[in-house]
Amino acid sequence: MKRKPVMTKRERKALTPTRAASAQTHDHQHIHCISCGRHLDPSEFETGTATALKCQHGSEFPSCVACSLTSQRLLDEHDKSGQPVKTAGAWH
Repeated sequence: MKRKPVMTKRERKALTPTRAASAQTHDHQHIHCISCGRHLDPSEFETGTATALKCQHGSEFPSCVACSLTSQRLLDEHDKSGQPVKTAGAWH
């Protein structure tokens, strides 16, 4: 009697969507300040209450205008050490 084929773990994982993939299906952008963690709307970048700061590697990070000095210090530390940017916890 021949054994029925069973899917491997890799095949099962390929068929089921991951949490990260399902989180990216939102129809709106979800942006938080790296310094304070406040939720930023995309319209805030147009009005000047939020800004995007760049590290030396060219990556952009969102920040409140009020937190821009603290955010720049976090990016400077990231550039100096090579470690990931230490971001604040997100809150709404």
